[in-house]
Amino acid sequence: MFDRTMKREDLNQVIDRKGTGCTKFDGIADVIGDRTDVLPMWIADMDFATPSFVIDAVKKRLEHPVLGYSIPTAEYYAALQQWFVKKYGFEPKKEELCFTPGIVSGIFKILQCLTQEGDGVALCPPVYHPFGQVIRGSRRRMVEAPLILKNNRFEIDFEALENALKEAKILIWCHPHNPGGRVWTREELEAVAKLADKYGVYIISDEIHADLTFKNFKHIPFPSVSPEARKWAISLMAPSKAFNMPGIIASQIYIADEKLRHTIYEYLEYNCLNHANSTTYGAVAAAYNHGEEWLDGVMDYIEDNIAFVRQYLKDHLPQLGMIEPEASFLIFLDCRGLGMDDKTLTDFFINKAHLLLNPGTMFGTGGEGFMRLNVGVPRSVLQDAMDRIRKAVNEL
Repeated sequence: MFDRTMKREDLNQVIDRKGTGCTKFDGIADVIGDRTDVLPMWIADMDFATPSFVIDAVKKRLEHPVLGYSIPTAEYYAALQQWFVKKYGFEPKKEELCFTPGIVSGIFKILQCLTQEGDGVALCPPVYHPFGQVIRGSRRRMVEAPLILKNNRFEIDFEALENALKEAKILIWCHPHNPGGRVWTREELEAVAKLADKYGVYIISDEIHADLTFKNFKHIPFPSVSPEARKWAISLMAPSKAFNMPGIIASQIYIADEKLRHTIYEYLEYNCLNHANSTTYGAVAAAYNHGEEWLDGVMDYIEDNIAFVRQYLKDHLPQLGMIEPEASFLIFLDCRGLGMDDKTLTDFFINKAHLLLNPGTMFGTGGEGFMRLNVGVPRSVLQDAMDRIRKAVNEL
């Protein structure tokens, strides 16, 4: 019988991840050298144990002596469909879903499928930095429509977006938004879809943080928003963030429009980008079949961690602020009150606060003066991180 809960004492446990080949800890040396004094709070995976039912599913598959080529199982598709019903209120057809190893590689291949070199690809910075990498790597042309920071939350500049879509073939969308944590409303998504329909622009919607949406907000898969969205939008989702299993390398694409679906899924098949390793389908099915209660416990802990940071800034670090996230375990810290340029700010966090965060400039226009902090960690680790910032600021 699976243990489907996540106890608070389990989340408080500090797990030593060093020496496992994980990017967050062992990848530090490639970024800043061998610095044992620096606490990594950057890469967007959590420091909590991957749920036991996912680990058990992997172990069960490994009990069989043959690790042959694998196909998506009936259990896999059923797990995806029931998760959509639970979380989003509708059941996609099996043929509307397609496996792909990772969201970023999926975006890259969809760009290649639907556009040509030199075509414009729109995005709304500050935003997840690999979007820019895949645009440049595929030799497409980036067209920016920067978000507006208003009342401490990011909002869409629809005039800038419309101008960008006039020059673009595709819009890459982040939903929920990373690094700002916005959960876009139905009204906002409908307006974006109408503009896409007006100019004939496809929407690639990265929805990897969808299952980490907080209680008072609602995530809506982009293709389900409206008739226009159904025609133009492509959702990419994954269990990676919610169930802390990014190392499994598994995501799924949801496309409602039959013609668009056929074009993309056929292209992925021809490029061998719709296959998984032997353990993947069982691990994903276990996460979606058994993970609801576990995830509820993790979400409560994350929201408490965010409240802790909010209160800590108020009590001890009035020079800093934060964008209020509506989803996920990432906080965009507003460090503009320190009066530093971005190079100095990054150096301050590494060499004075002894923390490795993601500089806001990594996410493009609008990220200046910000740092992204990962709070998907035990409270004692978060306390240590905030104390380090406080000490460094007090020494200025």
